[in-house]
Amino acid sequence: MHPPPARPEPPLPPTIRGLGWTSFLTDLSSEAIYPLLPAFVMRELGGSAVSVGLLDGVANLVAAVVRLPAGVLSDRVGRRPLILLGYGLSAVARPLMGLVATPLGALVVRAADRLGKGVRTAPRDALVADLVPAESRGRAFGHIRALDHAGAALGPLVATLFLLFYPGRERSLFLLAALPGILTLVVIWRVVRDPPKTAAAHAAARGMPPLDRRQWPLLGSVAVWALGASSEQFLLMRAAELGLSQALIPILWLAVSLVKSVTATRAGRLSDRVDPRTALAAGWLLFAAGYAGLAASSGLPAAIAMALVIAVAYGLAEPAERALVAALAPAGRQGGAFGWYALVQGGMALPAGLLAGWLWGQGPAGPAWAFGATAGLALLAAGLLRGCMRQAV
Repeated sequence: MHPPPARPEPPLPPTIRGLGWTSFLTDLSSEAIYPLLPAFVMRELGGSAVSVGLLDGVANLVAAVVRLPAGVLSDRVGRRPLILLGYGLSAVARPLMGLVATPLGALVVRAADRLGKGVRTAPRDALVADLVPAESRGRAFGHIRALDHAGAALGPLVATLFLLFYPGRERSLFLLAALPGILTLVVIWRVVRDPPKTAAAHAAARGMPPLDRRQWPLLGSVAVWALGASSEQFLLMRAAELGLSQALIPILWLAVSLVKSVTATRAGRLSDRVDPRTALAAGWLLFAAGYAGLAASSGLPAAIAMALVIAVAYGLAEPAERALVAALAPAGRQGGAFGWYALVQGGMALPAGLLAGWLWGQGPAGPAWAFGATAGLALLAAGLLRGCMRQAV
């Protein structure tokens, strides 16, 4: 006898697909600018390496601080207004980089851009949890992360092609970033909708959300992992040290983003079929293996291979992380739960960068020490996740 045919997956709601395209357009715009900022700040604005470091550190800190209150507020007023506000702030702020004249101006614009990200992130993820059943959340988050990474892959390619035809015209490119931002707002206005809110959800959304006891182990594990997950710029720096030409670095970034995109689509479905803790722990273990391999690599081919392994690990872990946050969130408090998660993860970005940078500077073996520390922290996070979260989700 033949086995019964597999039941087709139900289509994702239009709002989920719309959120995927907003992520694609936003990352297309952002990643067309982001790789150019260090050289732009130092060459055009007269900044220093410290200015470049502050640009990302302060901006990420701003984004981290607002994520929790934005998530809590979205539990009360709905997700769509804050999603629209967050994407709107970034759409307005990002092109202003083409008009700045000082490093301080660049810092203000970058911080405003990341403020928008902080406002929208938790409400957007909570809306996904509102709209799809638990058995489809991994697929929904995987869809959004896949389009996010696809936009991140296309952005540097667009920037490279633009500057080939218009060399030295970075300011014009920054101003053109307004176009994807406008399209993003159109998609949200036309497609993204909040579901009806139940009376129970209204009652649960009052006041600051307490952390459920099941959330503490997850947040602790995320904090340990995020302390090691420093900027991926270190991957590109290592590739350059091992001989990858400056012209080919955007191609490596493109490959990493494409691998993340393809993996996230498939991994989202995997996290729906298995316990999301298992999928997340597997992603972190693969992350640890990739960074351990990178610490031991002394040649360019091996380093590139390990960078792609790390990309697979990101694609595997990201949908599972969000599915697990949604599974642990009390009813009506998904926004607050995603706010806590984003606050912990984003708040570790600055110490993670400082730790990796300090280890990197410890002589010829510095890069190996930095990557080894990342591998060790990811391994510890995976162990904490499996050891502490014993209660079934």
